[in-house]
This record gives sequence, C-alpha cells and structure tokens, in this order.
Amino acid sequence: MLLLENTIIEFDDVSSEKLLIERILWISADKSKVVLMNIQDKKKMQFPYFRPYQDLVEQIEVGLARIYYSEPDLRLHAPDEEYSRTYLEDRDFKWAIIEPMVTREPEIYLPEFRGAFVRDAMNTTGKPRKTIHDWLKKYWFYGKSINGLLKNYLDCGVVDREYVKKSGPKSEDGNEYIIRAEDKENFRWAIKKFHIDKSLTIKETYKKLLQSKYKTGYYREFNEMIPIVEPEKCPTERQFRYWYDKEYNSKQKYGAKYGKRKAEMNARAFIGTPEEDVQGPGAYYEIDSTPADVILVSLDRETVIGRAHVYFVKDVMSRMIVGVHICTTPSWEEEMVALENASTNKVEYCSRFGIEITEEDWPCQHLPKSIAGDRGEHKSKNSNNLVGINVRVRNTPSYRGDFKPYVEQQFRRYNARVRESMTESAVRKEYRERGDKNPENYAVHTIEAFSILTILFVLEFNKSGLPDEFVITKEMFQEKVELTPLGMWNWGLKKNLLHEMPRNLIRLNLLPNGEGLVTRSGISFKKMCFSSDRGFEEGWFEQESIYGEKNILVNYDPRNCSSIFLKLKDGTFEQCFLTPKFREYEDLHFNDVKVLMNYKNKQLKQLKKQRVNIEAPLDAVAESLSISESEKTKTAQRGKKKSGKFENKRLARNLDKRTISSGDAWTTVDKEKVIDHVSNEGEFSIENENTDGVSEITKMTEMQLFLMSKNKERRENRGNEK
Repeated sequence: MLLLENTIIEFDDVSSEKLLIERILWISADKSKVVLMNIQDKKKMQFPYFRPYQDLVEQIEVGLARIYYSEPDLRLHAPDEEYSRTYLEDRDFKWAIIEPMVTREPEIYLPEFRGAFVRDAMNTTGKPRKTIHDWLKKYWFYGKSINGLLKNYLDCGVVDREYVKKSGPKSEDGNEYIIRAEDKENFRWAIKKFHIDKSLTIKETYKKLLQSKYKTGYYREFNEMIPIVEPEKCPTERQFRYWYDKEYNSKQKYGAKYGKRKAEMNARAFIGTPEEDVQGPGAYYEIDSTPADVILVSLDRETVIGRAHVYFVKDVMSRMIVGVHICTTPSWEEEMVALENASTNKVEYCSRFGIEITEEDWPCQHLPKSIAGDRGEHKSKNSNNLVGINVRVRNTPSYRGDFKPYVEQQFRRYNARVRESMTESAVRKEYRERGDKNPENYAVHTIEAFSILTILFVLEFNKSGLPDEFVITKEMFQEKVELTPLGMWNWGLKKNLLHEMPRNLIRLNLLPNGEGLVTRSGISFKKMCFSSDRGFEEGWFEQESIYGEKNILVNYDPRNCSSIFLKLKDGTFEQCFLTPKFREYEDLHFNDVKVLMNYKNKQLKQLKKQRVNIEAPLDAVAESLSISESEKTKTAQRGKKKSGKFENKRLARNLDKRTISSGDAWTTVDKEKVIDHVSNEGEFSIENENTDGVSEITKMTEMQLFLMSKNKERRENRGNEK
C-alpha cells in the first residue's frame, strides 16, 4: 500500500468511540516513519507527531483506518479571486515569517528544534510565541498550503448561536427579549396556522402569535374572554420577521402567500426545458385553448355572442403552429376538431375560407408521437382513443400551464396581435371601469370572419423569427437553417418522427364513444334508433344482437346525430343512419335532440299528473248516464219475458243503424230552422198533427234527439279543425 503526503486518514478510536481524522504531513525516505496531524477541530489545533509507517499500513489493512481522497477545506484552498485579493497581503506577511522554518523537515516536527526556530523568529519579528505557533498549525492543518494562512471567514454566520443576551443595538423601548428554541417552535406554528393555512399577513400572523402563545391572562369584556399580552415578555415583530426571512427562501415565502400551486409555477427554479427529449418535429405537440380578446356576433349578425375560443396545436421542437380551430365553447368535441385539423391537409382547410395557399406554406398534416394538454378535455376518457392512432397522451397537472409553456406563450402573442388588428371590438380589460368603452357595442365579426383572421395570423407566425431565447445547435449553424418555425420544421423533417393516417381513421378514433343496444327497431342509442343495409342483410335486428352481443360500442359525432359508427369484430367500421321514425332529427346536434326529448318527457309527465282531472268528466257522466239508462231500460222491458230481449237482434240493429245514419246524413235538414223560416214566410207549416195530436218532431225518442245533437256537435268540431 502506498501512502502519500496530504493523504487524509480516518481512525477508529476504540477508547472514546469517536472518529479521528488525521493528515499525513511527511514520510521518511526509508518508509519507516510518518508525521500525522489531527484535523478534526480547527479551534483546538494540535502539533504534529511521529508514527511508524508500517503500523499505519497495518491499521488500514485490518480495517481500523480508512483513506479519504477528498479535501474537506477546498473553499479555503481555492477561494474566489475577490476573497484572496482582500486578505492577500496578510497571508504573504505570515508566510514570510514561517517559510524558513516549515521548509526544514523533519526537524520542524521535533519540539526541541521547533522551539529554537520559533525563538529566532520571535527575536527577528517581535511576534509572540503563541502567534507563530498558531500560524504553523494553520499551515499544517490545511495541508501545507500557503492559503491556509488566510483569515478563514468562510464559515462565519452559519452556526446558530445560543445567545445569553439580546444581540444588536439596544431597543428604544427597552425590550431586551432573547429568542430561545421554544420561541422558534412558536414561530413555525404561527406561520403554518395563520400565514399559510389562513393567508394572513406577517403583521397579522405576529398579532395572532402573541394572543395565542404569549398571553399572561384574560379579562372579560362584551361577555368574551380577551387575552392579555405584555409586550416586554414577548418577541418583537422585528425579531419575528428576521427569523421568517432567515428560515424561508423566496419560493417558500411565495407559497405561503399565494399557495404551493402558484409557487411551483411562478417561483420554482428553471433548470430543465420541455424540449430536452424532443428529437425533431412531431415528437411532442402541445394543445390548449384560450378565450380570444375579441367580441363576435352571431351568423345572422343580430346578436352579440361574446368571445370566441381558439385552439392551437403547437410543435415543441420547431415552435410551428400545426393546427388551429375556432369555436364558441371549449369541449372535447372542439379539441377533437383541432386535432383533426393538425393531422390533415391545410390547403383544403384554408380554401373553405377563401384563402389560397400551397402545401409549402403550411406543410403540417401529420400525427405526433405524443401530445400534452389540459386535464379539462384530456381528462375525458375519449382522449384514450388517441392510442388507436399511435399517439401518446400526456396530462399536465391542474393549473400548471408552465408544463406546456410554448402554447401558453403563443396565446399571449396571439391576443396582442388580435387587439392590434381589431381595435374597436377587442377586449383590453377583463373588468371595465366606469367610462371605459364597451367592446360589445363595436362587435361586427362573425366566427367565420374571425377564422379567416386567425388563419392569416398562423401563416404569419410560422414565417416569423424564433424568440430570442431559442437555442440553436452546432448542426443548425453548419446547415444554415432559417430560424423560423417553418424553416425549423422543414429542416427537422429528416428526423422522420412524423406519421400519417387516413382522415376517416383519424376521425373515427377521435370520436367519443358510448354504449348502444341492438333491438328489433334498430340500434338504440341516446333514445334514437339507427340501422344500416348490412344490418338488414345479416339479420341483426331479427336476432336482436350483432355477433351474439346485444350491447355494442358506438362511436358518434356529438355535433350531428344523423349517423353513428360501429366497430365490428373484423376491424371495419359500419355507418348506421337514423331509421324513418327518427328521420325528423337529421342534422341536429345531439344536445338539440336531448332538448326535444326532455320537452316531450316534461309535457307527458305533467299530463300524467293531470290525468285524474281530465278523466273526471267522462267518469261522472258515465256513472250518471248508467243509472238513468238502466232505469229507462228496465221500464221499457218491464212485463216482457227475459228471453224476449234477445229476439230480432238483427232487425233491431238495422233499424238503429238507419235511424242514426239518417240523422247524420249530409242532406239532413235542421227542422227547427225550417219551421222558423216557414212560419216567418206565412206560407205553410210542416208541423202536421197526428191523430194523437203529437207533431213529427215530438215523435222522436229522447235517445234520437240526444244522438242528433251529438252528431251535430261532432260535425261542427270537424269543421273547426279543418
């Protein structure tokens, strides 16, 4: 084993059960002796001593000692330039005095020679023996380094002292309170309970601290026990604030004031970057939406509908805006459209708004490897469908926009540009003050017009210069890459991280899904029925199952209920359309259908409650009529044999039929009107008397008159309906 000068060795002291750390200062040429010095306590430095070399080696070999290869006092060995310059003159003065002695090894380590050397130095310099001894010890203690003679102020202030009297200047009020360990525990308790949990200020927290922990008694007032605090027996507010500033760093203070969530976002250290593992375009997308700073009007321009919401899909590596969508309310179905826009051809999309571009202007029609979004839309189980198109979903924590910084910063630039170009209808303040202009009074843009402006902004941004903090690589410099999002995108395409899929497959995987039921009326989903030609041919609805399953998974577009999609076992998708019964709902939003059905259910529910009152007249008339008709029937059949009422049934039925039909005939004459008319003319009367002196009208039975009146009412009601 080879030992060298300045090697640090740790010994196990069996007697005291403590660790001893010593430094080798000198080794004899024949490897017989070494000089060691204890370097454990710099306040009690000891002189070096001799020890057999082989004894030291044996202790190391048996494990009673260990070698350390690190220097514990590197700060003093290699201080910063300003520190060295401040104390350089003092160090050199000390070195000039001890240099003639320390270079004479090993004599300097022997007490008799060292004493003579020190006496000569005392006579020459006039310095006391203790001072020269201290300089020698420091020189050896710090590894025979000249910088060991520097004044060591590096550890000053790091030790938490126990004071016996108040430090600093005397207080004007004479309060000389000394902070103790229990006071610091009280401080921590007050900060946690009042400052952090209840969001009180430091001043209010200090007041609550005194009332809770330093009260000396109570007095009663207004029927309440009021704590008594004697200020001279309490820590001062200045002491409390000093401890707080010393105990908590900036992030902890920010978190105590605004909460841990905001502290993590606004006060944490910025060490990493979201693009650390991003290898090229398409490796990582960010998506989010924000309210645009502009007021819109409805498509018919008659109503102000408020602020639009804008979705951006942004590539992290190139900063390219790869997708965009404008809507009125954010939701998964709107984010779904933005994702579809990011992965499909932009020439066709722009042409819908009358904007002619080439594929080189916006060459983004690909799917990413992974995408990050909010826990709002991405928390939906529908986002799991992205796995079907080989896209990994990352969910950022709630209220942590700093986890997707590039798309968040994009909104700031976008809204600034919107306010600049749409000055009248732009929202400049979240809360207007008295006298401020109301942008709603100047709203003129529809969502379609605003979409045109947003597309033009995207084209403008993708050709603009990258931000100042963008870091270019050596490879970018060598290949003279154009430092725009479009230039970075085109340059990074060689990484080949992008992939494409057919639009129909993308849409089907983005659509939300639900459970449908196979019935004889079709596939029941959201209280509507859907069918397809394949279903009829394969007998799905007669069997009331598809491949033996009644409950099946359905993909649908919430924006239109005209059709749904079934994913079959063979991997194909079958589109099913509304059955004729529900054809009236075509092209309606699913929410619109829900409103209609809720209206129907509400109406029917109310009518069911009113059923008792609606059926009451019929029940009352039926009961009364049954009694009267029963009496009349009994009177008419009195005296006849029981079997007589079953005779001549056909003749009686035909007679009743002719009697009722003649009364309902379209040529029936209203006899009362004829009688009145003829009587007024004075020509003749049809009221010919019978031998019994009874007119033809009065010969009618009461039942016939009743039936005639009912038939008359029925005809009048029919006419009114027409």
